[in-house]
Amino acid sequence: MRRFTLDLPDGTMAGIRFGADGPPDLVFLHATGFNALTYRALLEPLAERFRIVALDQRGHGLSRLPAVPEQMPGWELYGRDMDGVFDALGDGPPLVLAGHSMGGAVSMMTAERHADRVASLVLLDPVMPTADWIAKLYAPQDLEARIKSLPIALGASRRRAWFASKREAVDAYRGRGAFATWVGRFLEDYVEDGFAPMPDGDGVTLTCAAAWEAATFASSRHNGADLLARVKVPATILIGEKHSVSRSVDDAASRTRVRRTVEAVPGTTHFLPMERPDIVRQRLLAALEERTGVGAGLVGAPGLEPGTR
Repeated sequence: MRRFTLDLPDGTMAGIRFGADGPPDLVFLHATGFNALTYRALLEPLAERFRIVALDQRGHGLSRLPAVPEQMPGWELYGRDMDGVFDALGDGPPLVLAGHSMGGAVSMMTAERHADRVASLVLLDPVMPTADWIAKLYAPQDLEARIKSLPIALGASRRRAWFASKREAVDAYRGRGAFATWVGRFLEDYVEDGFAPMPDGDGVTLTCAAAWEAATFASSRHNGADLLARVKVPATILIGEKHSVSRSVDDAASRTRVRRTVEAVPGTTHFLPMERPDIVRQRLLAALEERTGVGAGLVGAPGLEPGTR
């Protein structure tokens, strides 16, 4: 594992490389509030054969890009950052682009804009709101009012921002809330880059500010089905059996001749990468092994495999 930074027009984006140097075979984008290191246990084993890059998106982890909640225009801001990422990474063969939750949505935005750079997508319970959901969220235009109307955003705005140490944070989170079903070292890796020492040395604080996390949750305005329908590369979509946020995935999968494999992973929630990393890693590996067959994803109907929906 090696850390690196990419120079974007308005700051630096932090990332982690797994495997050899050179153009990445896979780029991975994290969920809202998390960071690249969170997914180390999922991605690191792939580095025995492939070059893997995981990124800290704006306002998250160790990236140093302006993140002003009141200026959050929507998730297209994260999508525009990926334009700079591709410029900074340089030329290379089409890669696999993967992401969890918000990272999945940003991956779709990126694949729509850069279909020539993306061989395929692997989306892990991507946020795919419906038109009705967006209309309800944006009924109040004011950001503060939207945050108050959305429980997950309101909860994020009230997150505890300070602990005496990273160990205290791990102990406080383990077995609770969103972290209750996580296996292995995912929690420790999340906290490692999810908290940073206070300037005065008194404890640690969130690297993704609670206000920025809340603003992100309350600024999702993309129609999930429309977005995926516009993506012209094959996609493997894994969704949680319970509490999935991929609300419009079935509608989206039926609206294109480009291959869409949709699989509900038994016994999982929205946090399926942290619950069944073995299954997720298998799907990432399959996409990496298939990437030389770019353009082979056109079929007459969505590609549903045994045990999928």
